[in-house]
Amino acid sequence: MKRKKSKAPPLKRYEDADLPDLAEIYVLAYRTMNFLPHRFQEYTRHILIRVENFADQDVLDGLKLKDKYDLLGLYQGIPLPLKGTNDSLAVPDIIYLYRGPLIRFSRENTESLAQLVHHVMIHEIGHHFGFSDFDMEWMDNKFD
Repeated sequence: MKRKKSKAPPLKRYEDADLPDLAEIYVLAYRTMNFLPHRFQEYTRHILIRVENFADQDVLDGLKLKDKYDLLGLYQGIPLPLKGTNDSLAVPDIIYLYRGPLIRFSRENTESLAQLVHHVMIHEIGHHFGFSDFDMEWMDNKFD
């Protein structure tokens, strides 16, 4: 999920003790997974979650992003509508969450980190179900 530019002031420098660690982001991510409706959990139980400080430069280059803070999360895998019967043993479905950008975006906006992680997880799970960024933006606008 790419971040939308905000008009908030730049991120202040924070002490490390004030920043959530990778494990705290994992807890927030798995909380979202555990609270999905049961009919969706059947299709998401094999998704792996990885939390990293930032996306690799190769990932940023592939998405044509210049700023490492512009990518909050990423779904990597084969969307369900495109999976064949033998694809379950192929590439695992992974949702990446990027700690640095999530913290910065949360602090620059009104969303708490928990709300933001939940929003990004739902967005990336949407990709798992085959929705594009355009589809999800349309749904966000339609149902807000």
